[in-house]
Amino acid sequence: MSLNILLITSLCFSVTTEDIYDNSWALIIGIDKYKSVKKLNYAVKDAQTMQDILLKTFAFPSENITLLINEKANKQSILQSFSNITKNANENDRVVIFFAGHGETMDLPEGGEMGYLMPVDGDRNDLYLSSIGMDELKKISLMSKAKHVLYLVDACYGGIAAIGSRGLEPETTPNYIEKITKDKSRQVITAGGRGEKVIEKPEWGHSAFTLNLNRGLKDGRADYNADGYITANELGLFLSEKVTIDSENKQTPQYGRMTSQEGEFVFIYSENIIVNQQVANNNDDEKMDLILDKLDKLEKQASDKITIG
Repeated sequence: MSLNILLITSLCFSVTTEDIYDNSWALIIGIDKYKSVKKLNYAVKDAQTMQDILLKTFAFPSENITLLINEKANKQSILQSFSNITKNANENDRVVIFFAGHGETMDLPEGGEMGYLMPVDGDRNDLYLSSIGMDELKKISLMSKAKHVLYLVDACYGGIAAIGSRGLEPETTPNYIEKITKDKSRQVITAGGRGEKVIEKPEWGHSAFTLNLNRGLKDGRADYNADGYITANELGLFLSEKVTIDSENKQTPQYGRMTSQEGEFVFIYSENIIVNQQVANNNDDEKMDLILDKLDKLEKQASDKITIG
């Protein structure tokens, strides 16, 4: 007998998206048809996939998502969209900025390097004038009032202005999610470093980075401790491992913080999404067992929340 269950319950996770964020914003950029450099095959599709994940899996408001693809993703339009986010996102909001396209690295006179994202009209011979430097991304993140900003960059380049920081352990920290989401954060995950190339394959229909971003977020595989929350740190760890494997060690994602602030950007699943994902490939008895197990966990979470309060 086919079993279709719509789980409706007043119980919920001890911490919901609404507890952490007032609103969610995203700028999504994908460029295949470059004017002066090699064209890409799947960057636009990667951008559209990211938009779909944010809309359908994490309930970002459609009116708060800006999608710039191909000719619309010129430098001026990208900078204008950055500016709009700094004006619109408020103190208790989160912001995702996703870029799929070419990245370049410029050597600096004193031996350092500067990473650039190339808009559709970018010119390798004049990166400073035509492209968007990593320092510009940091400026935007500092100008924004948003609580959490996460850059997901499906491009390989050097000069990433990221720093490490100590973090709390979810297994040993009471009220872990509440604690890591109180502080601000400015985090970045890129597809790879200098000298590496973004790997795209027809059998994937995506780059290795976005293929695994989809698996990690939409399918929930980046939720390493299976608590219904995916932190930016968890996502970075997942992508670093899986993209390295799928690209056959040709690219290794880099991740870190753009400032010393130690908050964490968090993706939060609804309980319905988690149940639907976990029961999809099970028989009817196993589905019922999973749902009953989820209800038990929800009841415990609700009881703990009442006790703490």
